[in-house]
Amino acid sequence: MEIKTTNSLCAILSAAWLAFATQVFPADSPFLVKTVKDNVTGRTVQWYQSSQHENHYYYCVNPWDQSEEHLTFFQFDKSVTQMDASHAFPGSLWIMNSDGSGRRMLADGLFGHSHTGIQQNWGYGGKTVIFSDNSDGRRGIGLINVETGSREFIETSYSSARVSPDFTKLSCVGSKEWGIMDMQTREFTQLVSLERVLALSPNKQLAKNKPSHLQNTRFSPDGKKCMLVHRTSETYPTLVEVYVYDFNTGGLSFIASDLHHPTWRPDGKVILFVRREPHTNTQTLWEVDVETTEERCVFTDHVPAGHPSYHPLKPHLVITDCFGGEFGYGIAVINLKTKEQKQLVTIPLGIEPPKLADPRFPFRNWHIWMPARKYLNEPRPVFNKDGTKVLYTSEESGRFNLYVVDTSDL
Repeated sequence: MEIKTTNSLCAILSAAWLAFATQVFPADSPFLVKTVKDNVTGRTVQWYQSSQHENHYYYCVNPWDQSEEHLTFFQFDKSVTQMDASHAFPGSLWIMNSDGSGRRMLADGLFGHSHTGIQQNWGYGGKTVIFSDNSDGRRGIGLINVETGSREFIETSYSSARVSPDFTKLSCVGSKEWGIMDMQTREFTQLVSLERVLALSPNKQLAKNKPSHLQNTRFSPDGKKCMLVHRTSETYPTLVEVYVYDFNTGGLSFIASDLHHPTWRPDGKVILFVRREPHTNTQTLWEVDVETTEERCVFTDHVPAGHPSYHPLKPHLVITDCFGGEFGYGIAVINLKTKEQKQLVTIPLGIEPPKLADPRFPFRNWHIWMPARKYLNEPRPVFNKDGTKVLYTSEESGRFNLYVVDTSDL
């Protein structure tokens, strides 16, 4: 294994990667950028090593600005040593250069989540970071000019969720309604209510007498439509379904159900999702046509998928983080043309995944982890705009840290 560091004062890491993977860095350790080679896949990985937990927003939300010169991320306070997926923890909003230099805090006194941080998005031209501002007991949207440091607060009932591709709209979703904020006028318009969704749902019986909510909105690549997820509120929901709102017509359409983690194909015509097969304890990949709602299974082998997403320029390629199985808790690449999947990067780096204790449970089986995972982390890989690199998180050092793997050869 090869390791290089940008800090000449830092000793070269041991080649015994397992020892590295289990160590916990002291709270006062300096920030370092390290170039690491994954011994299993041979890929080069940039590790932004920090003694504090740090994360990006979510898969399909590009953490790089439009020039790809900067990254935005959320850093949890030093007092935060352990996290869960249900609570918010204190921290601050940061940016850095893409090579890891020039780290700079933009705002503190915030509370972020292990999955999404504070939902930080880049605004137009990479001059603004838009985020969920919950500082000082407030609830609304924050905007910070990264050049001047000037900060604006817009009081709303909802957090920021997604910025439209043209940066003119901000999708804001609450449990019972969803709408759009005009980024120029700062006016919010409600577009869809939970009642409207329930009235349209073909799965009313599954949601009967169960609380449900709206979440996870995503603009289509051309910005003309927006995906909206409706799900029942259990940890492992009885119902998950997808709707699409058309900004030109104001129409809302039911698209598909019995799925999780849907995402747009780059041409905006199709939505990809994972579907669990309960009789075999496996998962397959499906696409649904947004206009016709016709579904087709595009990958029939078991996919240990968490958050699949398309390569931005080669939509026959899909990446996903994995929850057990032959790729452990690493990241896989799925080729929809050749019907093959392979390991992209291992987590922990350089460690072969353990053999399955029971082949009937090849991955996270909704209530069962096989084998039991050692830490909370879900990598949530996200491509840059041309697909030449993927950013993800790993907790293998004892802290959530950011990693970037080179995918220019895909």
